[in-house]
Parts: sequence; C-alpha cells; structure tokens
Amino acid sequence: MHENQHNAVSRRSLVKSGLCALTGIAIVSLAGTKTWAADKKLAKSAVQYEDQAKKEGADCDDCIQFIPGKTATALGTCKIVEGEINPHGHCIAFSPKPRK
Repeated sequence: MHENQHNAVSRRSLVKSGLCALTGIAIVSLAGTKTWAADKKLAKSAVQYEDQAKKEGADCDDCIQFIPGKTATALGTCKIVEGEINPHGHCIAFSPKPRK
C-alpha cells in the first residue's frame, strides 16, 4: 500500500510538471506570435487603400500611422500597411493624429 501511495505522488508530480511545462510553452509561443504579428503589415486591398482621399482631413498624412517621405510631396510609408503610401491617400485603418 505504501508503494501505491508513492506511485500516486509520483504521477501527480509528473502531471503537475507536465502542465507547468505546457503552460510555459504556450506563453512563449504566444509571445513569439505577437512579435511576428507586429512585424507583418496589411495588404493595401485589405484596408481598402485609395491613392486619393474622398474626405478632407482624412488623408494618410493626417493619420498617426503615416511615415512621411523625404519631401512633402514624396510618397511615404505606413506603420501598418505595406508598400509606398501617397500622403493624400486614404484607407479604413485611418486614425487621426492628436490635435495640438
């Protein structure tokens, strides 16, 4: 009977250790996925990007995600949309810059 109790404790310890290991693996996997997702940009078609905005004040250069080009009229880039971005373009991911 003493041997059965010892085996039960060993199984319990083994299961507990296994669950801790699986939890650790899941956390590391999720953290890795989050980093990968942050590096991946959306396709222009996914955000319905257009080269010309239809609504004044909603141009890409008015968006917090826009990264300007080397000159005021040069194409820029976006933090979340792939490719070159027209400063006067627009997409559904538009997020206005904070007012000063």
